[in-house]
Amino acid sequence: MLRSAMRAGIWQGRPPAGTGSGNGGPWLMEVRRGNPPRALQTQAPDVSTAPGASGLPPEVHFAQLRAQCPVALQAGSGTNGAGRAAWVLTRYDDIVAAANDPETFGQSQRFAGERRPPLESNPPEHRIWRRMLQPYFLPKAINQMEPFTRALARDLLAPILATGSGDAAHGVARPLPPQILLRWLGQPSEDWETIKLACEHAYFQGSPDPAERAAFEEAEALLWRYARDTVASRIERGTHEADDDPVSAMLAAMPTEPAVTRPLIDGVVRLLLAAGHDSTTSALGMCIGFVAGDGDLQQSLRSDPTRIPAAIEEMLRLRTPVLQMPRTVMADTVVGGRELAAGDSVLLAFASGNRDASAFENAECFDMGRRSGQHIAFGVGIHRCIGNILARQEIRVVLEELLAATCSFRPDGDIEHEFWHPYGLRRLPLSLVPR
Repeated sequence: MLRSAMRAGIWQGRPPAGTGSGNGGPWLMEVRRGNPPRALQTQAPDVSTAPGASGLPPEVHFAQLRAQCPVALQAGSGTNGAGRAAWVLTRYDDIVAAANDPETFGQSQRFAGERRPPLESNPPEHRIWRRMLQPYFLPKAINQMEPFTRALARDLLAPILATGSGDAAHGVARPLPPQILLRWLGQPSEDWETIKLACEHAYFQGSPDPAERAAFEEAEALLWRYARDTVASRIERGTHEADDDPVSAMLAAMPTEPAVTRPLIDGVVRLLLAAGHDSTTSALGMCIGFVAGDGDLQQSLRSDPTRIPAAIEEMLRLRTPVLQMPRTVMADTVVGGRELAAGDSVLLAFASGNRDASAFENAECFDMGRRSGQHIAFGVGIHRCIGNILARQEIRVVLEELLAATCSFRPDGDIEHEFWHPYGLRRLPLSLVPR
């Protein structure tokens, strides 16, 4: 019974009889190793594994939680740097309310080492970093990247089109976003493979495998070194014009803004080196795979490319690449009948909220006619992904180029998913009929 409950990923109410021993048994002991102890004394919360450990597709995993226990306690996990139990908010309204209340649900430093603003910052400091970075993510600045993005998309698609088959996840979705991110940062796009591999190894934090832990430590050291070297290269230039690039803009602000320090600028760059492409790689692969698997949608978009942006929004809602993001409870509160104490860990399950039937009519169905901007695939509130416009552009351009260059394309073999964070595709074999 215990094993079957673990495979299902959810226990409704208390653990099944006979699964523990003594005063609570191993089930309760495992939960007590994480947070929140006070809640465990006052109620018997349902316990969930992490999405990647439940053995279920994320949409099924979260659907069960929304229906049975919308505020569940996710057991501590040794993957992706999570080692504490955390409350998982699965309903759209709860997620949006928490994300829009940073005084109650704040950000904390996730890993040892230097802090990485603006993700690991709260108001009022958070506003300082967003204000400096925002101009580089506005449509005017992002539009200047499109010629490079389109040329790169064509180059990456060329081998697949020439042979009529290929792995779009490895050949397109994986290399395109990091190259664009590095160009945006003013760094050599040729460094993309080094950065991409290091970011992939960075998800080994907490792994029980010694080799993977060693790979994580090496990757973290490399990414921090690259971030510091990037900032150092701007300092060596001797002049810092805010119009040059975001790194120079932050350096230019240092003399007049006490909150902006060299270590924190290094932290911003370290954050961008991962956040600037990881989830976009996942989203891009998922969108290509979605269109490949729906012949009618494919022909509709091919005949009317102006519908591609609307299709992307709906695909992102249904295939949200970042399943959940952490927050820390800053003051005692109650969500969904659960008592959350200051210091408790919380996970905002964006992928779950995007399929909540209370927020989206026919939530499991693809519908390009939905009101735009309602989904939370890029988060919501002050920590909403600052690079969402760039991510949307990359996905749109690749789909435009792929649809224009083909009569049809479809999956050709087993599609392999990455079921953790971010949620995406490891392998997407396609068969194509070029024009």
